[in-house]
Amino acid sequence: MSKRTKTIISLVLNAIVATVTAGIAVSYFFNHTDVIPNGWVNFRFFTTDANLLAAIGSLLVMICDIQILRGKRENVARAFTLVKYAGVVGLLLTFCVVMVLLVPIYGAARQLGGTSFHMHVAAPLLTFVSFVFFDAHTTLRFRDTFIGLLPEVLYGLFYFLQVVVLENWWDFYAFNQGGRWYLTMPMLFTFSYLLCLLTRLLRNRMTEKTEKQDSKDRR
Repeated sequence: MSKRTKTIISLVLNAIVATVTAGIAVSYFFNHTDVIPNGWVNFRFFTTDANLLAAIGSLLVMICDIQILRGKRENVARAFTLVKYAGVVGLLLTFCVVMVLLVPIYGAARQLGGTSFHMHVAAPLLTFVSFVFFDAHTTLRFRDTFIGLLPEVLYGLFYFLQVVVLENWWDFYAFNQGGRWYLTMPMLFTFSYLLCLLTRLLRNRMTEKTEKQDSKDRR
């Protein structure tokens, strides 16, 4: 597959994620329930925040994709790549937590139905596939993995503050059942970092393959 074809696929996948996520975020302000009385409440959920971060990253990559197709640049800007990287890791964590923890607790209909399907399943898979296989590639450095972990650490500490210390939020992610936050938090941070490492490994391997193929095509 040529680099141009990959860039076109990247552009399409990133456009889907960015536009659908933006539409869903706007819809939150028009669909209120007893649990979520106003649109702003949705932004206390990591799912919403991770999706928005990934959508911003996808939008930035789209801009570079267009420039690449017009011959104005060779690759996606490194800073834009790192923004999307952080979003991808956040959505992978979202996908895993939903499938392993939240579906058994709250049910598949609630976690995988309606707009939740995009936020919990479609967006995580699309962003991961586009990031690893199709985005114009630059390798990720080891130190970049800490940027990938940053959203999880910041949100985890804020969640702990709101749920355990201040008791302003109910424990909607069920991470503190039985007061076991001291176990679940390190486990989640460790798992998130493993996702950072895995994503970096797969992307770098695909980058090496792409570079080898481009080298052959030039001969």
